[in-house]
Amino acid sequence: MFGLVFAYIQRIHSLAQKENLVNRFWAVLLIACSAVCLAQAPQITRGATVHNDGTKGIQITFHVTSVRYEEDSAYCDTGECSATKFTIEGYADDMHTGSRVAYLLTCDEFVAYKPTPQTTVSCGSVHANNDYDARVFGDSISFWPEEKKKYTPPPLRGLYLIVSEKEVSKPSK
Repeated sequence: MFGLVFAYIQRIHSLAQKENLVNRFWAVLLIACSAVCLAQAPQITRGATVHNDGTKGIQITFHVTSVRYEEDSAYCDTGECSATKFTIEGYADDMHTGSRVAYLLTCDEFVAYKPTPQTTVSCGSVHANNDYDARVFGDSISFWPEEKKKYTPPPLRGLYLIVSEKEVSKPSK
């Protein structure tokens, strides 16, 4: 009888070890697949961004087609400051023949009234039907010149947030 119980316990222990081994195998496989899937970032194979780590931006020539601005009271309701939201539409010609990227951009410019009136965040000034040197970052565009030395504010230099971007065909000439 003791031998039968011992054999039964060994069998249960053996099955538990096999099940534990199978569970470990599936856990390791799941972790490995997840790591591979999550580590895959889209890779750009052509264009100006191939050799750019993103900190310097991508140089473009931006053609402004429209500029709008409006007072934005959502930020400064105390009367101690004012905010202006600039909205810019324009495009940059792509290196691919026949295509360009159309953008819709916004920037919030702030003026503080105390202790003395001063611009605290400046968006810079752009006008329709003009071309500007610019740099594209992950979710913004800068119209400020690239500084060789460190820029020290004030005012802070605001970047234009990319609200939308879309590849469009160039009009045929």
